Amino acid sequence: MRIAVIADVHSNLEALEVVIADLERMSPDTVISLGDVVGYGADPEQCCELVSKAATVNITGNHDAAVTGLMDTEYFNDDAKAAIEWTKTRLPASALSWLGTTKYSYEDHDLMFSHGSPVSPDSFDYVVTLGAIKEIFNTLGHRYRIFFVGHSHRRFVVSKDPDSGQTAVEDIPDALEIKKNRQYLVSVGSIGQPRDNDRTTSYGILDTDKWIYSVKRLSYDIMKASDKIMKAGLPKWLAYRLMIGV
Repeated sequence: MRIAVIADVHSNLEALEVVIADLERMSPDTVISLGDVVGYGADPEQCCELVSKAATVNITGNHDAAVTGLMDTEYFNDDAKAAIEWTKTRLPASALSWLGTTKYSYEDHDLMFSHGSPVSPDSFDYVVTLGAIKEIFNTLGHRYRIFFVGHSHRRFVVSKDPDSGQTAVEDIPDALEIKKNRQYLVSVGSIGQPRDNDRTTSYGILDTDKWIYSVKRLSYDIMKASDKIMKAGLPKWLAYRLMIGV
């Protein structure tokens, strides 16, 4: 089985269309979205429509929850708040209803999918430190072979030896072998707003027959996406950061 995992589209239609085209070419068996379909970018309605058609499962992200009223924006920065308020006025009832279908995590046998930390998925805690990753491994135990997370907009993989408890940051080549004697946490990166100093959009595919995780990095029309943000009157930083990948 081949499972595609996408995350953090953030209303970036230009990036999403490139990924959707690649998904059509790759023909995975299923597509899991780790949430934050909206926020930041200028095309929330179109992105909701495309993800709802492409994804078998869509997990609620914190921006999705804020737009639909499931959480307040107290802990959001000013740019994020502005984008959320703008997005609320651009979404039809059908899109809001779809985004408001609350699924904070999803399990498929020994695979766990969540937007933030799966320890408390409705809290949307970031997974960016080794301490947070160790908490996931230690709290949730050996039941899961791989944890997939989004939210940080960064691409990385950390593995753990369940016997010794030792963790290791894995290199992320085009294809990573998932070894039988290790657990993994995979941060898949962001489609719509990468923050790991790489402007390319990205997603991942797990082949559970070969146990290979492949990273797909794709170029898209960044200038067009940025120009739309500026013309929409959204905060300028949301456009600039696409150009530098932070």
